[in-house]
Amino acid sequence: MSRSDLQPVPVTSRSTQRFSTGSRAKRIAVAVVKWCLLAAVLVFVGRALWNDFSEVRWSEIRFDAALMALAVASVAAARAIVFLPYALLVGRFGHRPPWPGMIGAVWVSQVARYVPGKVSSVVSMALALRRYGVPAQVAVGTLVIVDGLSVVIGMLVAIPITLWDPVRQFLPMAWLWCALGMAAALVCLHPRVFGAVGNFLLRRLRYEPLSRLPQMRDYVRPVLALAVTYVLFGVGYWLMARSLGADVTPADLGIFTCAVTVVLIGGFLAFFAPAGLGVQEGLLLLVLGPMIGGGPAAIIAVLMRLLQTVTETGLGAIGLALLRQSPRGALDAAPPGPDDK
Repeated sequence: MSRSDLQPVPVTSRSTQRFSTGSRAKRIAVAVVKWCLLAAVLVFVGRALWNDFSEVRWSEIRFDAALMALAVASVAAARAIVFLPYALLVGRFGHRPPWPGMIGAVWVSQVARYVPGKVSSVVSMALALRRYGVPAQVAVGTLVIVDGLSVVIGMLVAIPITLWDPVRQFLPMAWLWCALGMAAALVCLHPRVFGAVGNFLLRRLRYEPLSRLPQMRDYVRPVLALAVTYVLFGVGYWLMARSLGADVTPADLGIFTCAVTVVLIGGFLAFFAPAGLGVQEGLLLLVLGPMIGGGPAAIIAVLMRLLQTVTETGLGAIGLALLRQSPRGALDAAPPGPDDK
């Protein structure tokens, strides 16, 4: 037996090469599909916006600066308090980053959603909280849990739109579907169901599953914070419609909130659209058009995209400053830990 016969077998065998080539080809194919979907949505929505803008009678637009300012303030407040659910939950895992650091980490991760792939927000959250001793598993787990809660609470807020007359015309037995949807969302809120889904997503992201998950009582305040966020968005869109002279009344605020929540959840779930680009605008035309007309809905879609981008970019810049100035390990004014009363 020669010396060369005792050498270890190289790991770059033909089967490994074929596996790597197949994985690379799969990633390329997925990327191509995502870009094609995004391009198709942008073209379709762009044409719809162009058509609706061409029908706007600008002489009939009664602009109200005061109502517009209130709309901007409401949407900006909703974007600003987005850190609350994350801050409230991360303490339940026994870690207490300082409030400025927690706020900065979340605001920066929101800006990272504009990078295609929706993974950059996960990475930025983990990197930002690591300087405060929060393990990547906990940071990513908190993000997964809060994002999941956001979808479930959004479902609870949005599902009543099935009882709206324009929807009931196309949805037989709408009351039954509404009841089933609400029941399904409530079941998903149970820690056992929600925790199992969260750990499954962590495995998909190649992180270890969480051995200890928050209890039902730990979800109360984050859920309330998420509900307030959706209400602020609904109020902001309703005020913007009023500022453009749309014929909406306080009685329409509930259905407006449902419709806007559909838009937000749809944009979040669109894996191929950075920050919901194109998807949110298309859904806005779809759900707000029957209420206020295609022209005003198109104006709101464009204004809200600009407002969202400017607000999140500004908050992201502030977040970076907070991360740079916040001392490591500071526990003053930190989110409550699991043993805090």
